[in-house]
Amino acid sequence: MLLFAVFLVNLPFVHQTWTDRQIARDGTDVQATVIDSQDSGGHYLLDYRLPHEVDPKQSRFSARVDQPTYERAKETKALLVRVMPGKPAANQPEGAVTSHLFGMVALLGDLVLLLVGLALYRRWRLRSQHVVVEVRGDHVVLDSAGGQVTVVGPDGWAQRVRAGQRVIGGLHLATDEDVVTGSVVGGLEQVRGASYVVRGRVLDARAGELTVELYDRSRLRVETGSHRIRADIRDPTEIHGTLCFTPARFTRG
Repeated sequence: MLLFAVFLVNLPFVHQTWTDRQIARDGTDVQATVIDSQDSGGHYLLDYRLPHEVDPKQSRFSARVDQPTYERAKETKALLVRVMPGKPAANQPEGAVTSHLFGMVALLGDLVLLLVGLALYRRWRLRSQHVVVEVRGDHVVLDSAGGQVTVVGPDGWAQRVRAGQRVIGGLHLATDEDVVTGSVVGGLEQVRGASYVVRGRVLDARAGELTVELYDRSRLRVETGSHRIRADIRDPTEIHGTLCFTPARFTRG
C-alpha cells in the first residue's frame, strides 16, 4: 500500500518530466495564435491556439512565459510553440517559465511517506522483537510487546537461544481443530505450555490460513492446515492451537 502511495504521489511529476523531454527531443516548432494576454503581478500569462492543421479541435492552451516573450507575443499576436506530432496537448511555448509545483508536491509527499514508513517500520520492529526469558526444553518463554508468551520454534532453535537474548521474528498459531465462531473476549489465553486459545474476529481467510484481530487491535496469523474454517469474515472466533515462533534468521545446525 505504501509503495502504491509513493507511485501516486510521484506520477504527476514523472509524467511532466517525461513529456517535457519528449517535446524537446521529438517535437516540431509551429506558430501559435495568441488570443489573450495577462500581466498578473509579474506573472506573464498567455492564452493561445495552435494552427488548425496541428490541432483540429482548436483547443485553448495557457502558459506562463518570461517578460520578453510576453511583450513580443502581445505585440505580434504570435507565439512559437514546440509540439509533439499528433499530440497537440503535449506542447511547450518559447520562453515558458517552468513550474516546480509537481516537483514540490512529490518531494513533500515522499517526505511524509518516508516518515510514515519509518513509523511503521519502528512499530514492526517493536512487535517483532522479543527477549528470551527462559528456555524449557523445546519451549521458549518470550517477553514480547503483548507480554510474556510460551512458544515452540523450528527444530533445534530452542537449543540455540539463551535467556536475555533478543530475537526477531513472528508469532503464529498452528490450530489443532476446525475454526468455529465463538467469543472475542479474552484475546490470547494460555492453556498450558505453548497451547493457547485465541479469541478475536476473522479479518482474512484463505486456504490453509487466516488472520485474526484481537481485542487490542493486534493481529495474529493462524495456520489451519487440513482443518476447516467454519467462521466467516468479521465473525468472532475461538481457536485452540500451539503458539509458534518463526525467527527472522535461523539456520539449522
